[in-house]
Amino acid sequence: MRKAFLALDKDALDSLMSDYGSIHGDAAERYARKTYSSWKSGSTKLSGQTLERLVELIQPYLEPEQRHDILLKVLSKHKRSGGYKSIRVNIKEPAEGFRQIDDALESLRSEDPLAFIPEHVMEAAKWLYDDDMTAARAMLAEATRAETDLLRANAIKEVSLLKRTISSGQVKSANYSVKTPVSTLSVVAYTPSKCFVATVCFGVDAPETSALRVWRDDYLIHRPAGRDFIVWYYTHGEAIANVIQKYKPLKVASKLAVGAIAGLAKRYGERHE
Repeated sequence: MRKAFLALDKDALDSLMSDYGSIHGDAAERYARKTYSSWKSGSTKLSGQTLERLVELIQPYLEPEQRHDILLKVLSKHKRSGGYKSIRVNIKEPAEGFRQIDDALESLRSEDPLAFIPEHVMEAAKWLYDDDMTAARAMLAEATRAETDLLRANAIKEVSLLKRTISSGQVKSANYSVKTPVSTLSVVAYTPSKCFVATVCFGVDAPETSALRVWRDDYLIHRPAGRDFIVWYYTHGEAIANVIQKYKPLKVASKLAVGAIAGLAKRYGERHE
C-alpha cells in the first residue's frame, strides 16, 4: 500500500492530500505535502500513524491493475489451508484405497476454494473494492483460479503416476503427498498385515503385535513423521527382523524394547477407544 501511495499520479495525490487535510487538519496536510518527496526518495521513512491514515484513504484512487496486484500480494502472504487428508492403500488389495483417492480428487471439482480464504483476506478484498462483496469475491475467485487449476491438474497427474506405481507391484511401501487447492492429500501405501520385529519377538497374533498395528493405523499414519517411519520400517524392517532372529541376546533386548513401546501403544489405544 505504501508503494501504491508513492506511485499516485499528480491529480490523484492532490485529491488524496485534500481528503487527508479535511479529516486530520490543515497542519497534517501541509506536513504530508511537504514531506511527500522525501518519502518517495526514501530519505524520510513513511510509517506509523501517518502511513495508516494515508492508507485508509487510498482505496478510491487505486487503478484496477493496482487493486489486482495488491490482492495477489495479500493472497501470497496468507495461503489457504484446508489441513491434511490421509488415505491408506493396501498394496496387495489397492482397489478401496484407489476409490478413496478418486473420490478425493473428484471433490476438488465441487469445492469452493474461497471457503479456505482467511476472513481477514476477504475483508481486505472487500475494502479494496469499496465494500462491494460481490466484486470482492469475483476478484478473489479470478486471482485464485490459475493457482487452483494448476494444483488440481498436478494432483491428478501425480496421483495417477502413484496408482500406476502401486499397481505394478514393484514397491513394498510408499509415502506420497500431493498439494491440492483445498488441502494436502497424503497417500501411504503399505501391507497392513506385516509387523516384522514385533512378530519375531512376540508372534503374529500376540497382543503386543496387535497393539502396534493399531498404533500404526490410528496414529502414525496421520502424521508426516509417522508416515515417513512407516515407509522406512517396511523398507528395512524385514532385514532387521532377520538379524534379530539369529542372535538370542539381541532378540531378548529387542523384546524388552518393543514390549515397552507396545505397552505405550496399548495405553494410547485404550484412551482413544
